[in-house]
This record gives sequence, C-alpha cells and structure tokens, in this order.
Amino acid sequence: MRPAPPPFPWLRAFEATARHLSMTRAAAELNISASAVSQQVASLEAYLGRPLFRRANRRLMLTANGALIAPKLSNALNLLHEAIDDSLPARRQQTLNVKVTTSFGSQWLMNRLDGFRSRHPGLTVQVSATAEPIESDRSTAEIEIRYGTGDWPDVEASLLIEECIFPVCHPDLLRRKPGLKSPKDLARHDLIDVPGYPQGWSDWLQAAKISFNWMKHRIAVDQSVMAIQLALEGRGVALGRSPLIQREMADGRLVVPFSPRLKTGAGYWVVHRRRNAEARKVLAFKTWLLAQTSVAAPKITKAKSKSSHS
Repeated sequence: MRPAPPPFPWLRAFEATARHLSMTRAAAELNISASAVSQQVASLEAYLGRPLFRRANRRLMLTANGALIAPKLSNALNLLHEAIDDSLPARRQQTLNVKVTTSFGSQWLMNRLDGFRSRHPGLTVQVSATAEPIESDRSTAEIEIRYGTGDWPDVEASLLIEECIFPVCHPDLLRRKPGLKSPKDLARHDLIDVPGYPQGWSDWLQAAKISFNWMKHRIAVDQSVMAIQLALEGRGVALGRSPLIQREMADGRLVVPFSPRLKTGAGYWVVHRRRNAEARKVLAFKTWLLAQTSVAAPKITKAKSKSSHS
C-alpha cells in the first residue's frame, strides 16, 4: 500500500519555487509569505528525507532529486487544473494572448504548440510578434516570451532558456575550400551577423582568441531567422544562438565546426503581469513552457574535420 502523499501546500510551494528558483517569487505567485514557502519546502524535504534545493553563489538551485521531481510535479498540477477546468463549462472556451519575438516564435514556439493545444483543447492560443509589451496599458498580451536578462521591475519573469552563442554552418562548408578546420579559418569566410544583440561575433572571436577584421566579411541581416536561412543555403557562417537552432542542429542541416560555446548572460524569459500570476490560463501556459525545457536539448556535436570525411 502506498504511503499518503505529502500535503498539497508543500507540493505547491516546492513546484512554484522550482519554476522561479526563488522563494520570494514563489511567495508572490502563491500570495503567501516567503517564510511560509520556506517552511513548506523544508517540510517536504523532511518528509522525503532528502534536500531539494541548494545554494550556490547566493543563487537557489535544484538538487538532482529536486530536478527529477519538479517537471513531473508541474505536469501533475497542470493536469489537476485541466480536470477542474473541464468540469466548468463556462471556462472551456478561452483565448490566451501571447507575445513573442518573430525568431523565437518561428524557430522554437510554433512547432511545439500542438502539444499544448492537445492538452488544453478549450484554450485558443493567439500568438503575436507585434503586440505591445505587457507592461503597456494598451497591451492585449497576457503572457510574453521576452529576450533579455530578466531585470524588468514591473513584471514577473521566469527564465525559460539560457542563451549561448557559437558558429554554425552548412555541412558542405567543411568540405569546400577553404574549409573550416579551426577558428582562424573564419577569416576566409563570410560571417552572417544580426545587429542589435548585446553579444555577437566580436565577443565570440575574442573568446576564441582570434583577431581579424571580421567586418570585411560581414553579411548583416535584421532577424535571426534570416541568418539561419542564409546559413542553411551555405552562404556563410552564422553565429548560432542556442534556443533558435535546435531543429537545424538535431537533423544535421547545420553543424558546429568548433568551440567555444559562449554564454551571453541573456536568455528567453516567460513574463507576465504580477496580477496575472494566478490566472489559470496564464499559469497553465507558463507551466507547460517551463516543462518543455526540462527535457534535454539536442546535443551539440562538434563537426568532424575534413580529414575524417571519405
């Protein structure tokens, strides 16, 4: 016979803290005090007989046990909300307005939305890249996926994906002369650039300890989706941004010729107004989004050098 599950408030406090990696933010979402969240998480840890969080450099992080439990618990709570919504006919037909950047929407979000729709058939997701930021009084968006560092004072923000940058190219560029055996070979190729990001080619070349006038080789476009398309056509080497090129790397259409991977300090965040934290549809979409990144991203495999090809 299975033992009785721990009290629901303990589970809810842990799940919210795991999503935010902050007891203060979890407390704001649950409308209780941070000390209450801390006590409930401690009670759950005592019940399980193992720690679920640890602190590193003043940051709260999940332990291996916490990371194992968190996504499963998020899914379970999401299913509970679905069951309640399904029992209330008035809530079956709803619309959720989502703001997202064009590149992230086309490269990451849209090919995953069917999974959300299948779990929430009564919720229509309306996606826009042109909506006003959700802080604006004119905004119709209820939740937003935003690029940046998360330091926005008037909203609730949870990190979805941390960004890394590294070169990517079509596999044919490895075989065609002049080839790409080491970072210094970039000086003989066109470099596809998207201005406007805080970190770009200059930062990556510095991290790789390579110095040349890369601007002479620059092809500038104004959106990441355009840079990815040029790279897919073999027109040059693009600076890959980890959340935006998962599909192309997973199916081998783009490869990573060499290291390093450079963390930019930025990423994509799930953002909503603080007063929307308890809205069922906002919470359902946010929980689903965060659960997507609990699955391991495609492994980034360094491309083989020319000598390894037959």
